[in-house]
Amino acid sequence: MISVGIIEDDHSLRRNIEDCIKMEKDVEMSFSFNSVEAFLNKTDDVDEPYLILIDLGLPGISGLEGITYIRKHWHEVHIVVITGNDDENIVFDCIQRGANGYLLKPFKVKDLLGNIEIIRNGGALITPAVALKLFHKIHRPQDSFEDVTAKLTTREREVVNELLKGLTYKEISHVLGISSTTVNDHLKNVYTKLEVRSKSELLAKVLKR
Repeated sequence: MISVGIIEDDHSLRRNIEDCIKMEKDVEMSFSFNSVEAFLNKTDDVDEPYLILIDLGLPGISGLEGITYIRKHWHEVHIVVITGNDDENIVFDCIQRGANGYLLKPFKVKDLLGNIEIIRNGGALITPAVALKLFHKIHRPQDSFEDVTAKLTTREREVVNELLKGLTYKEISHVLGISSTTVNDHLKNVYTKLEVRSKSELLAKVLKR
């Protein structure tokens, strides 16, 4: 069972997501708030969900700041931004702060819930137009990758390289001819060496350089 939390000030959209979740067999509602402040006031009363959907244009504390608060409180939760803002700098900032996905409004709620399986398989929910903007922004020389990953072994660099292509752990294991468990072990070593705590932080660190 996947638990989902929502931080969204658009009452109609929030209600729509709540109603759709109620109809899903393997998805349940963890919490639903209209602001980051409301979330912060109740964090001790709710369990960590698997996934949090958060808007950026929230009243008071912005959703951007909210990502930082969420990531500090819950290290493992998956954070997906839902917004109408497609500014590439904002997208990049969200990833740096720990977001695992970025979806542009409007979107079909049923499609959103159906795509949760992508996150479960180690992927990221990103609107194609947003992904294209990120690639245009990055355009980094190859030696910057070598610079950032200088501490890593050859195999660890291969794993990171495949991860940056958007492959899941299972797909990486198939490409490199190793088990998914070995892929996970390599990534744990990578996180330690590069001083990051998640795939999104790793992505942001490598791409920023």
